[in-house]
Amino acid sequence: MILQTRSRLLAPIAASVFLAINGLLAVALPLRLAWLSTLCIVLAEAVSIAGCLLMTRRTGYPVLLLWRSLAASTAIHMAGMSLDLWAAFTGRDTVQAPAAQTMLSTFYVLPLLLAASMQFSRRTSELTQRSLRLERPLNVALSLAAGVMFSVLVFSVVSTKGTGQVEDLYFLTHFFLALDAFVALAMTIRAFGTTGPREAAFFNIAAIFLWVDAILPGIHNYILIRHDYVWLDLLITAPYLVLAVLIAEEWRRPVRRARRSPNAVRLVRSASPIFLSLGLVLLGLVVSRRHFYVGSGAILLAVVCYGAMSILSQSRSLEIEESLMIGKRALEELVDIDGLTQISNRRAFDERIALEHRSARRRLQPLSLLMIDVDYFKQLNDHAGHLAGDQYLYRLAQALRRALPRAGDFVSRYGGEEFAALLPATDQEGAAAVALRLHRAVAELHLPHPGSPLGTITISIGHATFQPPSGDEPAGLIQTADAALYRAKREGRNRTAAAPVEAAPIGKSA
Repeated sequence: MILQTRSRLLAPIAASVFLAINGLLAVALPLRLAWLSTLCIVLAEAVSIAGCLLMTRRTGYPVLLLWRSLAASTAIHMAGMSLDLWAAFTGRDTVQAPAAQTMLSTFYVLPLLLAASMQFSRRTSELTQRSLRLERPLNVALSLAAGVMFSVLVFSVVSTKGTGQVEDLYFLTHFFLALDAFVALAMTIRAFGTTGPREAAFFNIAAIFLWVDAILPGIHNYILIRHDYVWLDLLITAPYLVLAVLIAEEWRRPVRRARRSPNAVRLVRSASPIFLSLGLVLLGLVVSRRHFYVGSGAILLAVVCYGAMSILSQSRSLEIEESLMIGKRALEELVDIDGLTQISNRRAFDERIALEHRSARRRLQPLSLLMIDVDYFKQLNDHAGHLAGDQYLYRLAQALRRALPRAGDFVSRYGGEEFAALLPATDQEGAAAVALRLHRAVAELHLPHPGSPLGTITISIGHATFQPPSGDEPAGLIQTADAALYRAKREGRNRTAAAPVEAAPIGKSA
């Protein structure tokens, strides 16, 4: 337990010591050695990059793309700080906000916006994968356009040598703060809409880091306009030390599933592609104040790209809906199909007879029911075995299904060796004709039955007809047809018995 506590405190302690050393260098050394403080910033960023790359080894695709994006963002910012370090080390006299450093400090948000807009698919169809692949060039185009807007915006304020105008510095400070806050907000929103443990860990860490990186450097920039204190470098170093500590803690912590509201997850996943487009629109609005056509072009590109991504997203939604409907129908068929005979089961029969009964009553049309039983089936199992009995049931079921004359007629396995056939809009005479067809269909199978006096498989049928408007219960029709079936079996089997219509009011025993 003590060792675990010590290992947990190791990263925060190391970061605190590093920050203390940076502060000591900033306040104790002469101004000509101020570059050592800037070196601390670069080293802190290098440690953060190493941590991000280390996380790519722990996480698989596609989460490693997110960590690479964060590493690339930090590397871009580190490049800008390295230019500051070189200028301080060589002692060149520079004005505030040199253009190259300002550009790199702006471009670092592009990989982060790209990460916030990324959508990943798991176990999806080829159409969905292709749709997501088509979105990636659109995101890249939006990122490049945002980079162009950054360049136009920066060079409209500063020259290649920088600027010393206070109003320009305030503009850049406000711009950087708004930009950092926008990216931090995007990452925070993604953090609330992610369920995967690895993905959620990234967005949680990125959101915390970016909020710290928005607030502390924002304070740094506002103070720097009036006072060039070396200790202000601590406000730049601290966010990257926070990032390194968060990565170390995540590396030590076991993987835990993120608990998110399903509604929030769906909302965030639907809205995540808008971050890049919205960012470009906002940049276009800012740029259009000085360069109207350039800014308007960026806004138009953002709208077109987002529209294209919306179309792709809609196509994915339609595909998912269609696949769900197909799956639903397949499941319904599985639920309603008897596994042995591959025809409808008792559940499907109960639903169908209720439906046909209501239809017959509404249309004042007759409805006939045939109850069918395989003769001497127990003796078949005793002589040939249950496996042969199962095979016979399958062949009988298929023969009965094929023998029904109309597509609207319905046959199901009622239970055991008993079947039931529903004949909509069929009177007693028509039911008798269908029963004869079923007898012939079974006889044509020529299935041997050593336990039957006839030597082959035969069936007995009892049928009853519901004639509106009499009766009120489907159960009575089943009971009457079943009674007719037992009469056919008592009279010698391999025959059909009919229940008189007038003797078969629904809901009463025959």
